[in-house]
Amino acid sequence: MMKTSLTGITAASRDLSVISNNLANALTTGFKRSTAQFTDIMGASNSARPGADIGLGALTQDIRRSQSQGTIDTTDRALDLAVSGDGYFGFREPNVDEAMYVYSRSGKLTVSADGTLTDQTGRALMGLGVSSNGTVTGTSPTTINLKTAAGGNLNNIASLSINPQGVITMTRTDGTQRAVAAVALAHFTNPEALKSQTGAVMTETDRSGPADFKRAGLSGMGNIQQGALEGSNVDLTGEMLRMINAQQAYNGNARALQTGSEMMRSAIENLTR
Repeated sequence: MMKTSLTGITAASRDLSVISNNLANALTTGFKRSTAQFTDIMGASNSARPGADIGLGALTQDIRRSQSQGTIDTTDRALDLAVSGDGYFGFREPNVDEAMYVYSRSGKLTVSADGTLTDQTGRALMGLGVSSNGTVTGTSPTTINLKTAAGGNLNNIASLSINPQGVITMTRTDGTQRAVAAVALAHFTNPEALKSQTGAVMTETDRSGPADFKRAGLSGMGNIQQGALEGSNVDLTGEMLRMINAQQAYNGNARALQTGSEMMRSAIENLTR
């Protein structure tokens, strides 16, 4: 009994931890909520007394991430991007010798001093090459540099427009236009298995499979919306109700554990008299 109650406490604690993380990131751009999945710990039937297996408690089976779409909020900022549908923005980690990527639904971008499109921490956004008329020609992800397309001077950029397919078109101060690159979206065979690094940032795992970079709007990939950001898909009311249930489960198992401890102590005292 005590061991069963202890597994219940452990499971409820894990559930509370997952819920707390959801609540903490309720306002994090692009965050996806997770839920803890539990299973029974079953014991073997006693051959002398055949019947149903006796449960031995609960075990955390998996932590699953919801892939539901978050609310897309308009910001009217040219370098804010949201994905409507499937896909993740891919970012390359800075200062590493080999290509190491992280993935996120948060498209809050900025331009570095050398003209590279990056996220707020300096990771370079990955894109695909395009022809002069905006047709995607590249198949391998590469960083997007605006300075080169602006003739070596960022001050030559008058505006940037990004269409639903992710093609970035630069308008220069002299009125000329040029397609720079297309934002690449990463597709995974099992996105629920991505590993959370921090907030809305994730890394691939063996279970998620490797990233397959594609153009937005192609082969089931989502479209890109410029001047908008995707909010988290956390439902505060739902998470609070889940927290109450998890807390009740924790308290119930704690009381059962205490009762079992008192029964054992009483039995020992009676035996030693």
